[in-house]
Amino acid sequence: MVGSELVGGDPMIDERLAHLYSQETLTAQPSVIREICSLVARPEVRSLAGGWPDPAVFPSREIGRIFAELLEHKAGPVLQYGSTEGLLELRELLAQRLALEGAKGLGPENVLLTHGSAQGMQLAAQVFINKGDTAAVGLPTYVGGPGSFHSRGAEMVGVPVDGDGLDMGRLEETGRRLKKEGRPIKALYLVPNFQNPTGSTLTLDRRQRLVQLAQELDFIIIEDDPYREIRFEGAYLPSLLALDKAGRVIHLGSTSKILTPGLRLGWAVGEAGIIGRMAQAKQYFDCATNTPAQYIFLEFLKRGLLAPRIKANIDHYRNKRDWMLAQLQRHFPPQVTWNRPLGGFFIFVHLPAAWNAMDLFYEAVASDVAFITGQSFFVDGSGANTLRLSFSQASKEDIEAAVAELGRLIRARLEKG
Repeated sequence: MVGSELVGGDPMIDERLAHLYSQETLTAQPSVIREICSLVARPEVRSLAGGWPDPAVFPSREIGRIFAELLEHKAGPVLQYGSTEGLLELRELLAQRLALEGAKGLGPENVLLTHGSAQGMQLAAQVFINKGDTAAVGLPTYVGGPGSFHSRGAEMVGVPVDGDGLDMGRLEETGRRLKKEGRPIKALYLVPNFQNPTGSTLTLDRRQRLVQLAQELDFIIIEDDPYREIRFEGAYLPSLLALDKAGRVIHLGSTSKILTPGLRLGWAVGEAGIIGRMAQAKQYFDCATNTPAQYIFLEFLKRGLLAPRIKANIDHYRNKRDWMLAQLQRHFPPQVTWNRPLGGFFIFVHLPAAWNAMDLFYEAVASDVAFITGQSFFVDGSGANTLRLSFSQASKEDIEAAVAELGRLIRARLEKG
Protein backbone atom coordinates (compact mmCIF):
# COMPACT_ATOMS: atom_id res chain seq x y z
CA MET A 1 0.00 0.00 0.00
CA VAL A 2 1.90 3.05 -1.27
CA GLY A 3 2.46 5.94 1.14
CA SER A 4 0.99 4.24 4.21
CA GLU A 5 2.12 2.64 7.43
CA LEU A 6 1.00 -0.90 8.10
CA VAL A 7 -0.46 -2.17 11.37
CA GLY A 8 1.40 -5.11 12.88
CA GLY A 9 2.92 -5.93 9.52
CA ASP A 10 -0.52 -6.64 8.09
CA PRO A 11 -0.44 -5.52 4.42
CA MET A 12 -4.22 -5.23 4.38
CA ILE A 13 -4.57 -2.57 7.08
CA ASP A 14 -3.58 1.05 6.57
CA GLU A 15 -2.58 2.65 9.89
CA ARG A 16 -4.47 5.83 8.94
CA LEU A 17 -7.70 3.82 9.05
CA ALA A 18 -6.83 1.29 11.78
CA HIS A 19 -8.74 3.18 14.49
CA LEU A 20 -11.95 2.63 12.50
CA TYR A 21 -11.69 -1.14 12.32
CA SER A 22 -13.67 -3.30 14.74
CA GLN A 23 -11.76 -5.20 17.42
CA GLU A 24 -13.02 -8.41 15.85
CA THR A 25 -11.36 -7.52 12.55
CA LEU A 26 -8.07 -6.48 14.14
CA THR A 27 -7.82 -9.71 16.12
CA ALA A 28 -9.12 -12.05 13.39
CA GLN A 29 -6.87 -15.01 12.65
CA PRO A 30 -6.47 -16.19 9.06
CA SER A 31 -7.06 -19.86 8.35
CA VAL A 32 -3.68 -21.56 8.18
CA ILE A 33 -5.26 -24.27 6.04
CA ARG A 34 -6.48 -21.75 3.46
CA GLU A 35 -3.08 -20.04 3.49
CA ILE A 36 -1.27 -23.34 2.85
CA CYS A 37 -3.70 -24.38 0.11
CA SER A 38 -3.15 -21.03 -1.61
CA LEU A 39 0.62 -21.42 -1.28
CA VAL A 40 0.65 -24.80 -3.02
CA ALA A 41 -2.05 -24.12 -5.62
CA ARG A 42 0.27 -24.86 -8.53
CA PRO A 43 -0.53 -27.47 -11.19
CA GLU A 44 2.76 -29.32 -10.64
CA VAL A 45 2.16 -29.82 -6.91
CA ARG A 46 0.89 -33.22 -5.82
CA SER A 47 -1.31 -31.97 -3.02
CA LEU A 48 -2.71 -34.01 -0.15
CA ALA A 49 -3.60 -30.77 1.62
CA GLY A 50 -7.10 -29.66 0.71
CA GLY A 51 -9.91 -31.69 2.25
CA TRP A 52 -12.24 -30.92 -0.63
CA PRO A 53 -14.60 -33.37 -2.33
CA ASP A 54 -13.51 -34.91 -5.62
CA PRO A 55 -15.16 -33.23 -8.66
CA ALA A 56 -15.20 -36.67 -10.28
CA VAL A 57 -18.25 -37.56 -8.17
CA PHE A 58 -20.17 -34.31 -8.57
CA PRO A 59 -23.60 -35.08 -10.08
CA SER A 60 -23.28 -32.34 -12.68
CA ARG A 61 -25.64 -33.92 -15.23
CA GLU A 62 -28.41 -34.44 -12.68
CA ILE A 63 -27.98 -30.91 -11.33
CA GLY A 64 -28.01 -29.48 -14.85
CA ARG A 65 -31.14 -31.38 -15.82
CA ILE A 66 -32.99 -30.47 -12.62
CA PHE A 67 -32.04 -26.80 -12.86
CA ALA A 68 -33.14 -26.62 -16.49
CA GLU A 69 -36.52 -28.12 -15.56
CA LEU A 70 -36.89 -25.74 -12.64
CA LEU A 71 -36.18 -22.73 -14.84
CA GLU A 72 -38.71 -23.95 -17.37
CA HIS A 73 -41.51 -24.61 -14.90
CA LYS A 74 -40.75 -22.62 -11.71
CA ALA A 75 -38.46 -19.77 -12.74
CA GLY A 76 -40.30 -17.21 -10.63
CA PRO A 77 -39.94 -18.79 -7.18
CA VAL A 78 -36.58 -20.41 -7.98
CA LEU A 79 -34.97 -17.06 -8.87
CA GLN A 80 -36.78 -15.03 -6.21
CA TYR A 81 -35.89 -14.14 -2.63
CA GLY A 82 -36.87 -16.84 -0.17
CA SER A 83 -37.70 -16.87 3.52
CA THR A 84 -34.87 -16.60 6.02
CA GLU A 85 -35.67 -20.04 7.42
CA GLY A 86 -35.65 -21.67 3.97
CA LEU A 87 -38.13 -23.66 1.87
CA LEU A 88 -40.80 -25.17 4.08
CA GLU A 89 -41.02 -28.42 2.10
CA LEU A 90 -37.26 -28.92 2.25
CA ARG A 91 -37.17 -28.27 5.99
CA GLU A 92 -39.99 -30.79 6.45
CA LEU A 93 -38.10 -33.44 4.47
CA LEU A 94 -34.88 -32.81 6.40
CA ALA A 95 -36.76 -33.13 9.69
CA GLN A 96 -38.25 -36.44 8.48
CA ARG A 97 -34.82 -37.65 7.36
CA LEU A 98 -33.31 -36.91 10.77
CA ALA A 99 -36.28 -38.61 12.45
CA LEU A 100 -35.44 -41.82 10.57
CA GLU A 101 -31.93 -41.55 12.07
CA GLY A 102 -33.35 -41.34 15.59
CA ALA A 103 -33.97 -37.61 16.16
CA LYS A 104 -37.67 -37.78 16.95
CA GLY A 105 -40.20 -34.98 17.37
CA LEU A 106 -38.70 -32.62 14.82
CA GLY A 107 -40.67 -30.32 12.54
CA PRO A 108 -39.78 -27.52 10.12
CA GLU A 109 -39.58 -25.10 13.06
CA ASN A 110 -36.51 -27.04 14.21
CA VAL A 111 -34.64 -26.59 10.91
CA LEU A 112 -32.83 -23.54 9.52
CA LEU A 113 -31.28 -23.64 6.04
CA THR A 114 -27.86 -21.99 5.88
CA HIS A 115 -25.06 -21.19 3.47
CA GLY A 116 -23.13 -24.33 4.35
CA SER A 117 -22.51 -25.60 7.87
CA ALA A 118 -19.91 -22.83 8.29
CA GLN A 119 -22.69 -20.26 8.52
CA GLY A 120 -24.45 -22.46 11.05
CA MET A 121 -21.35 -22.37 13.26
CA GLN A 122 -21.17 -18.61 13.05
CA LEU A 123 -24.86 -18.14 13.83
CA ALA A 124 -24.69 -20.51 16.79
CA ALA A 125 -21.68 -18.64 18.15
CA GLN A 126 -23.47 -15.32 17.71
CA VAL A 127 -26.54 -16.55 19.56
CA PHE A 128 -24.69 -18.03 22.53
CA ILE A 129 -21.19 -16.58 22.91
CA ASN A 130 -20.35 -13.29 24.63
CA LYS A 131 -16.88 -11.85 24.88
CA GLY A 132 -14.99 -13.62 27.65
CA ASP A 133 -17.14 -16.77 27.64
CA THR A 134 -15.32 -20.10 27.73
CA ALA A 135 -15.73 -22.46 24.77
CA ALA A 136 -14.39 -26.01 24.57
CA VAL A 137 -12.97 -27.66 21.45
CA GLY A 138 -11.02 -30.80 20.67
CA LEU A 139 -7.25 -31.07 20.60
CA PRO A 140 -7.12 -31.21 17.65
CA THR A 141 -10.25 -30.07 15.82
CA TYR A 142 -11.40 -28.48 12.58
CA VAL A 143 -10.53 -24.78 12.64
CA GLY A 144 -14.02 -23.54 11.74
CA GLY A 145 -15.41 -24.11 15.23
CA PRO A 146 -12.64 -22.32 17.12
CA GLY A 147 -12.69 -19.60 14.46
CA SER A 148 -16.38 -18.91 15.08
CA PHE A 149 -15.83 -18.84 18.85
CA HIS A 150 -12.77 -16.62 18.51
CA SER A 151 -14.70 -14.12 16.39
CA ARG A 152 -17.04 -13.64 19.35
CA GLY A 153 -14.20 -13.06 21.81
CA ALA A 154 -14.40 -16.44 23.53
CA GLU A 155 -11.60 -17.95 25.57
CA MET A 156 -10.77 -21.38 24.16
CA VAL A 157 -10.03 -24.48 26.17
CA GLY A 158 -8.82 -27.68 24.51
CA VAL A 159 -9.85 -31.24 25.35
CA PRO A 160 -7.73 -34.14 24.02
CA VAL A 161 -9.02 -36.27 21.16
CA ASP A 162 -7.91 -39.90 20.84
CA GLY A 163 -8.90 -42.79 18.59
CA ASP A 164 -12.37 -42.86 20.15
CA GLY A 165 -13.02 -39.14 19.80
CA LEU A 166 -13.19 -36.48 22.50
CA ASP A 167 -11.91 -37.69 25.90
CA MET A 168 -14.92 -37.52 28.22
CA GLY A 169 -12.84 -37.95 31.37
CA ARG A 170 -10.70 -34.96 30.52
CA LEU A 171 -13.76 -32.94 29.48
CA GLU A 172 -15.46 -33.62 32.81
CA GLU A 173 -12.30 -32.81 34.77
CA THR A 174 -11.75 -29.58 32.84
CA GLY A 175 -15.41 -28.57 32.97
CA ARG A 176 -15.71 -29.02 36.74
CA ARG A 177 -12.45 -27.16 37.37
CA LEU A 178 -13.47 -24.22 35.22
CA LYS A 179 -16.88 -24.08 36.87
CA LYS A 180 -15.21 -23.79 40.30
CA GLU A 181 -13.00 -21.01 38.92
CA GLY A 182 -16.04 -19.07 37.75
CA ARG A 183 -15.24 -19.69 34.07
CA PRO A 184 -17.80 -22.37 33.14
CA ILE A 185 -17.87 -23.88 29.68
CA LYS A 186 -20.63 -22.15 27.71
CA ALA A 187 -20.45 -24.16 24.50
CA LEU A 188 -18.57 -27.12 23.06
CA TYR A 189 -17.81 -27.71 19.38
CA LEU A 190 -16.98 -31.10 17.90
CA VAL A 191 -17.06 -33.20 14.73
CA PRO A 192 -18.34 -36.59 15.99
CA ASN A 193 -17.91 -38.67 12.84
CA PHE A 194 -14.59 -39.15 11.00
CA GLN A 195 -13.30 -35.97 12.56
CA ASN A 196 -11.31 -33.41 10.66
CA PRO A 197 -8.32 -33.79 11.08
CA THR A 198 -7.89 -37.08 12.99
CA GLY A 199 -10.51 -39.22 11.26
CA SER A 200 -11.66 -40.47 14.69
CA THR A 201 -15.30 -41.24 15.51
CA LEU A 202 -16.87 -40.56 18.90
CA THR A 203 -17.98 -43.88 20.41
CA LEU A 204 -21.56 -44.50 21.52
CA ASP A 205 -20.72 -44.51 25.23
CA ARG A 206 -18.85 -41.23 24.86
CA ARG A 207 -21.80 -39.72 22.97
CA GLN A 208 -24.13 -40.72 25.76
CA ARG A 209 -21.78 -39.32 28.39
CA LEU A 210 -21.35 -36.08 26.47
CA VAL A 211 -25.06 -35.25 26.45
CA GLN A 212 -25.13 -36.04 30.19
CA LEU A 213 -22.19 -33.71 30.84
CA ALA A 214 -23.85 -30.93 28.84
CA GLN A 215 -26.76 -31.16 31.28
CA GLU A 216 -24.62 -31.53 34.41
CA LEU A 217 -22.19 -28.73 33.51
CA ASP A 218 -24.76 -26.57 31.70
CA PHE A 219 -23.35 -26.03 28.21
CA ILE A 220 -24.50 -26.11 24.59
CA ILE A 221 -23.13 -28.66 22.09
CA ILE A 222 -22.47 -27.66 18.47
CA GLU A 223 -22.42 -30.93 16.54
CA ASP A 224 -20.76 -30.39 13.15
CA ASP A 225 -21.54 -33.54 11.16
CA PRO A 226 -20.67 -33.14 7.46
CA TYR A 227 -19.00 -36.57 7.05
CA ARG A 228 -21.64 -38.72 8.78
CA GLU A 229 -22.91 -40.35 5.58
CA ILE A 230 -19.44 -40.99 4.14
CA ARG A 231 -19.00 -44.17 6.24
CA PHE A 232 -16.96 -46.97 4.70
CA GLU A 233 -17.55 -49.67 7.31
CA GLY A 234 -19.19 -50.29 10.67
CA ALA A 235 -22.62 -49.36 11.98
CA TYR A 236 -23.96 -45.83 11.90
CA LEU A 237 -24.07 -44.29 15.38
CA PRO A 238 -26.90 -42.05 16.63
CA SER A 239 -26.23 -38.35 16.39
CA LEU A 240 -25.86 -36.28 19.52
CA LEU A 241 -29.08 -34.58 18.43
CA ALA A 242 -30.88 -37.95 18.58
CA LEU A 243 -29.47 -38.70 22.06
CA ASP A 244 -30.19 -35.27 23.49
CA LYS A 245 -33.44 -34.89 25.45
CA ALA A 246 -32.74 -31.43 26.89
CA GLY A 247 -32.54 -29.27 23.75
CA ARG A 248 -28.81 -28.60 24.18
CA VAL A 249 -27.55 -29.83 20.79
CA ILE A 250 -27.31 -27.74 17.63
CA HIS A 251 -26.78 -30.21 14.79
CA LEU A 252 -25.11 -28.92 11.62
CA GLY A 253 -25.31 -30.72 8.28
CA SER A 254 -24.34 -29.93 4.72
CA THR A 255 -24.62 -30.97 1.08
CA SER A 256 -20.90 -30.30 0.58
CA LYS A 257 -19.67 -33.88 1.06
CA ILE A 258 -22.72 -35.78 -0.17
CA LEU A 259 -23.62 -33.70 -3.24
CA THR A 260 -21.41 -30.72 -4.08
CA PRO A 261 -19.88 -27.90 -2.01
CA GLY A 262 -20.58 -25.28 -4.66
CA LEU A 263 -24.27 -25.23 -3.77
CA ARG A 264 -23.25 -23.74 -0.37
CA LEU A 265 -26.23 -25.32 1.31
CA GLY A 266 -26.39 -26.54 4.88
CA TRP A 267 -28.78 -26.80 7.79
CA ALA A 268 -28.87 -26.19 11.52
CA VAL A 269 -31.26 -28.33 13.56
CA GLY A 270 -32.17 -27.95 17.19
CA GLU A 271 -34.66 -26.77 19.79
CA ALA A 272 -37.21 -24.44 18.16
CA GLY A 273 -36.34 -21.44 20.30
CA ILE A 274 -32.64 -21.72 19.44
CA ILE A 275 -33.36 -22.12 15.74
CA GLY A 276 -35.68 -19.12 15.88
CA ARG A 277 -32.95 -16.96 17.39
CA MET A 278 -30.45 -18.16 14.80
CA ALA A 279 -32.93 -17.30 12.03
CA GLN A 280 -33.36 -13.88 13.56
CA ALA A 281 -29.60 -13.33 13.53
CA LYS A 282 -29.43 -14.61 9.94
CA GLN A 283 -31.85 -11.92 8.75
CA TYR A 284 -29.10 -9.34 9.09
CA PHE A 285 -26.41 -11.47 7.45
CA ASP A 286 -27.97 -12.41 4.13
CA CYS A 287 -31.79 -12.31 4.38
CA ALA A 288 -32.13 -15.79 2.85
CA THR A 289 -30.16 -18.82 1.70
CA ASN A 290 -29.46 -19.50 -1.99
CA THR A 291 -32.91 -20.29 -3.42
CA PRO A 292 -31.87 -22.28 -6.54
CA ALA A 293 -29.65 -24.52 -4.37
CA GLN A 294 -32.59 -25.26 -2.07
CA TYR A 295 -34.86 -26.23 -4.97
CA ILE A 296 -32.15 -28.41 -6.53
CA PHE A 297 -31.56 -30.28 -3.27
CA LEU A 298 -35.28 -30.62 -2.71
CA GLU A 299 -35.63 -32.33 -6.08
CA PHE A 300 -32.73 -34.68 -5.28
CA LEU A 301 -34.61 -35.78 -2.18
CA LYS A 302 -38.05 -36.03 -3.81
CA ARG A 303 -36.78 -37.98 -6.83
CA GLY A 304 -34.78 -40.45 -4.73
CA LEU A 305 -31.48 -39.38 -6.28
CA LEU A 306 -29.56 -38.68 -3.08
CA ALA A 307 -29.23 -42.23 -1.72
CA PRO A 308 -27.52 -43.67 -4.84
CA ARG A 309 -25.31 -40.59 -5.02
CA ILE A 310 -24.15 -41.12 -1.43
CA LYS A 311 -23.49 -44.82 -2.10
CA ALA A 312 -21.36 -43.92 -5.14
CA ASN A 313 -19.44 -41.40 -3.03
CA ILE A 314 -18.79 -43.99 -0.34
CA ASP A 315 -17.42 -46.48 -2.86
CA HIS A 316 -15.25 -43.81 -4.45
CA TYR A 317 -13.71 -42.49 -1.25
CA ARG A 318 -13.31 -45.93 0.36
CA ASN A 319 -11.22 -46.97 -2.63
CA LYS A 320 -9.04 -43.89 -2.21
CA ARG A 321 -8.65 -44.44 1.52
CA ASP A 322 -7.53 -48.02 0.98
CA TRP A 323 -5.08 -46.89 -1.67
CA MET A 324 -3.51 -44.25 0.56
CA LEU A 325 -3.25 -46.67 3.48
CA ALA A 326 -1.45 -49.15 1.21
CA GLN A 327 1.01 -46.46 0.09
CA LEU A 328 1.68 -45.37 3.68
CA GLN A 329 2.40 -48.98 4.65
CA ARG A 330 4.70 -49.31 1.68
CA HIS A 331 6.68 -46.07 1.96
CA PHE A 332 6.63 -44.80 5.57
CA PRO A 333 9.12 -46.08 8.17
CA PRO A 334 7.98 -47.73 11.45
CA GLN A 335 8.86 -44.58 13.44
CA VAL A 336 5.79 -42.92 11.88
CA THR A 337 2.22 -43.88 12.83
CA TRP A 338 -1.22 -43.13 11.43
CA ASN A 339 -4.90 -43.99 11.87
CA ARG A 340 -7.30 -46.05 9.77
CA PRO A 341 -10.46 -43.93 9.45
CA LEU A 342 -13.83 -45.65 9.13
CA GLY A 343 -15.06 -42.88 6.84
CA GLY A 344 -14.54 -39.27 5.84
CA PHE A 345 -11.58 -37.76 4.03
CA PHE A 346 -8.56 -37.77 6.35
CA ILE A 347 -5.62 -39.73 7.70
CA PHE A 348 -3.73 -38.21 10.63
CA VAL A 349 -0.01 -38.89 10.88
CA HIS A 350 2.30 -38.74 13.93
CA LEU A 351 5.98 -38.12 13.24
CA PRO A 352 8.64 -38.79 15.92
CA ALA A 353 7.83 -36.74 19.03
CA ALA A 354 10.71 -34.27 18.72
CA TRP A 355 10.01 -33.41 15.09
CA ASN A 356 8.28 -30.35 13.72
CA ALA A 357 6.07 -31.15 10.73
CA MET A 358 6.60 -27.64 9.36
CA ASP A 359 10.22 -28.51 8.60
CA LEU A 360 9.02 -31.50 6.60
CA PHE A 361 6.40 -29.31 4.93
CA TYR A 362 9.00 -26.92 3.49
CA GLU A 363 11.08 -29.82 2.21
CA ALA A 364 7.98 -31.39 0.67
CA VAL A 365 6.87 -28.18 -1.06
CA ALA A 366 10.35 -27.89 -2.57
CA SER A 367 9.68 -31.35 -4.04
CA ASP A 368 6.21 -30.29 -5.25
CA VAL A 369 4.32 -32.22 -2.56
CA ALA A 370 1.92 -30.67 -0.05
CA PHE A 371 0.02 -31.56 3.12
CA ILE A 372 -1.45 -29.71 6.11
CA THR A 373 0.60 -29.43 9.27
CA GLY A 374 -1.31 -30.78 12.25
CA GLN A 375 -0.44 -27.95 14.61
CA SER A 376 -2.94 -25.80 12.71
CA PHE A 377 -5.75 -27.76 14.41
CA PHE A 378 -4.56 -27.41 18.03
CA VAL A 379 -5.80 -24.28 19.81
CA ASP A 380 -3.08 -24.63 22.45
CA GLY A 381 -0.22 -24.71 19.93
CA SER A 382 0.65 -28.36 20.50
CA GLY A 383 0.71 -31.09 17.84
CA ALA A 384 3.87 -29.85 16.13
CA ASN A 385 4.86 -33.39 15.15
CA THR A 386 1.58 -34.19 13.38
CA LEU A 387 0.24 -33.74 9.87
CA ARG A 388 -3.02 -34.33 8.01
CA LEU A 389 -3.21 -36.14 4.70
CA SER A 390 -6.37 -35.96 2.61
CA PHE A 391 -7.20 -38.67 0.10
CA SER A 392 -10.46 -37.08 -1.06
CA GLN A 393 -9.44 -34.93 -4.02
CA ALA A 394 -6.07 -36.27 -5.15
CA SER A 395 -5.82 -38.85 -7.91
CA LYS A 396 -4.39 -42.29 -7.16
CA GLU A 397 -1.30 -41.38 -9.14
CA ASP A 398 -0.76 -38.24 -7.08
CA ILE A 399 -1.40 -40.08 -3.82
CA GLU A 400 1.19 -42.73 -4.71
CA ALA A 401 3.81 -40.22 -5.84
CA ALA A 402 3.25 -37.83 -2.92
CA VAL A 403 3.39 -40.52 -0.24
CA ALA A 404 6.49 -42.03 -1.81
CA GLU A 405 8.23 -38.65 -1.77
CA LEU A 406 7.17 -37.95 1.81
CA GLY A 407 8.48 -41.37 2.80
CA ARG A 408 11.82 -40.60 1.14
CA LEU A 409 12.09 -37.24 2.93
CA ILE A 410 11.19 -38.78 6.30
CA ARG A 411 13.74 -41.58 5.94
CA ALA A 412 16.40 -39.05 4.93
CA ARG A 413 15.70 -37.01 8.08
CA LEU A 414 15.88 -40.15 10.20
CA GLU A 415 19.24 -41.05 8.70
CA LYS A 416 20.58 -37.59 9.58
CA GLY A 417 19.58 -38.20 13.18
